[in-house]
Amino acid sequence: MKNTLFLFIAAIVLILTPAYNNQGFHTSRLEMNQSLRVDFILSGNSSNQEVSLFRLCRDQGWYGSPQQLISPFNYGEYRYFLIHARSGDTLYSKGFSTLFEEWRTTNEAKYKTRAFQQTLVMPFPRENSRIVIEGRKRDGAFTLLLDETINPKQIDLNKPARTNQVIKILHGDDLPAHRADLLIIAEGYSMNELDLFETEARKLTKALLNTEPYKSLQNHITIRSLGIPSPQSGVTDPLSGKWIDTYFKSRFNTFDTDRYLQTMETWKVYETAALAPYDHIIILVNSKKYGGGGIYNHFTILTSRNSQSADLLLHELGHGLAGLGDEYYNSEVAYDEFFNTDIEPWQPNLTTLVDFDRKWKSLIKPSIPVPTPEKPQYEYETGAFEGGGYVAKKVYRPAINCKMKSLDADNFCQVCSLSIANVIKFYTY
Repeated sequence: MKNTLFLFIAAIVLILTPAYNNQGFHTSRLEMNQSLRVDFILSGNSSNQEVSLFRLCRDQGWYGSPQQLISPFNYGEYRYFLIHARSGDTLYSKGFSTLFEEWRTTNEAKYKTRAFQQTLVMPFPRENSRIVIEGRKRDGAFTLLLDETINPKQIDLNKPARTNQVIKILHGDDLPAHRADLLIIAEGYSMNELDLFETEARKLTKALLNTEPYKSLQNHITIRSLGIPSPQSGVTDPLSGKWIDTYFKSRFNTFDTDRYLQTMETWKVYETAALAPYDHIIILVNSKKYGGGGIYNHFTILTSRNSQSADLLLHELGHGLAGLGDEYYNSEVAYDEFFNTDIEPWQPNLTTLVDFDRKWKSLIKPSIPVPTPEKPQYEYETGAFEGGGYVAKKVYRPAINCKMKSLDADNFCQVCSLSIANVIKFYTY
């Protein structure tokens, strides 16, 4: 079964893959060696939300492929567009998710209003352009949240301080436009612990590249480390009474879930990441405690020295890089009714069977029933097994077990493997 699956991944067939977009003709309208960084605030509660623009930054360097300016994946609770103001042409677009959207599904959001930082990055426009941000409603349709026209000539080049930072290539080539670039950033490491950070980053890099589909696609991946010292060593852990001054102010017990490790300093994360090429950011936190989180096209964060850190990286990167959903349904989470079971979820590895034809139905053998019972004969088969997305009923997953269901799983299921491979292929077109 494993050999068959790996050969299937290596071939990178186009099942589950939308048509890729060659948008090279728009590059004349973009500064392909500079980035536009948009910092804004998402605020609201469970019933409403607002976007407030905070600042626009011009950063040196754009590291995406000039041939892949419009994402083919309809993933994320939000999406954004860079639109040429005069012609109306879409110059760039991408989907993303946020910590704010997760908070909106908590009980607290029913009676409180809160605000969260968010950042978007895109190639820098040469002429007046519109920044458009849309969010999904409960029925899956998108609604307009922001439509702002900007004059790029009024945005100065940002020159971030480059003190006390070390950038190293841990794996791959320095060809950002042709590689899926992962950037591992230090958090909670003091100045004299940056060598420890690099050692642990290399250890996790090795574990990642020894796991399919990353193993078969490792020549398409570049992994860098960015060593940034923190004032103090460790990480804030409120339930243990530990308050540590770290560079990104990360902490456990996000949304009152002890293992959920996050940072609210999103603007600082992206300002720091602008020092190096990246398609996805991984924040590596100096702690032995189990914890982390991954949010699609936002960033992935995890502790570095837990016995399960390598498995945690695989799982959380599944969320952050590939938009995969959680396939478990019997663990404590802070969310209430995270999925609307009357529509198909956008996550490629979850289905409500409402529109299963556009998910992985074509990968299921004719002899396998749908829904698929959890019986021994289906242990290594692709099917539609009930239970996933934090609920036991009405949401289905592709396999009995997978890294997106349990860290103890041997590998990713066929659907998750293909989804990860498709995203890497997109970044390396």
